[in-house]
Amino acid sequence: MSDKISIAIDMDDVLAGTTEKMVLAYNTLKKTNYIPDDLLTLDLEAVFDETTMMQMFNEINSPGFTRDLVVKENAIEVVKELNDVYDVYIATAAMEIPGSFQDKFEWLQENFPFLDVNHYIYCGNKKVVRSDYLIDDNVKQLHQFRGTGILYTAHFNHKIEAPFTRIDSWTEAHGHFIDNRQHRIEETRERRIKAYEKSLAALK
Repeated sequence: MSDKISIAIDMDDVLAGTTEKMVLAYNTLKKTNYIPDDLLTLDLEAVFDETTMMQMFNEINSPGFTRDLVVKENAIEVVKELNDVYDVYIATAAMEIPGSFQDKFEWLQENFPFLDVNHYIYCGNKKVVRSDYLIDDNVKQLHQFRGTGILYTAHFNHKIEAPFTRIDSWTEAHGHFIDNRQHRIEETRERRIKAYEKSLAALK
């Protein structure tokens, strides 16, 4: 394992405004006028019945849907700075939306051209991602992840209580990983030592 600290970053609703476009697609489909913040109070089971879920999946899985997603504010600048001092990976659960593979690749190439293309990880369960940190909006993925999870606030997870450090913006991410880099180094060293000791104990 490299001594350099690694950070995996989710794409949808962390780097990209996926929910915003999904709400627009829903409004077009159902002739409604919802905004993303309505997700905090809506009865989602009523709004997304089985037929609507299938229609929305077909829309989201269509080529082009992911290609023009809006980049989150300050994401490009902060990720570029992170990439200068950390090993940065993109870990996206693309298996759920197989039609998005090419769009996601081209979107990352256009907006984050400084990232190593070999650091794109298309996966399902992010338990397989072996980075030190994972920045993700999905609490389930963070629970499965073996490193240190960072919960990125999204429209649907505002009210979720979870045992992870929460960041609300890429400005906060900068503070956590750049301004407090020495603490992250010490934190990672301690976690790696504990993991090594645990593996030794398992061999006894």
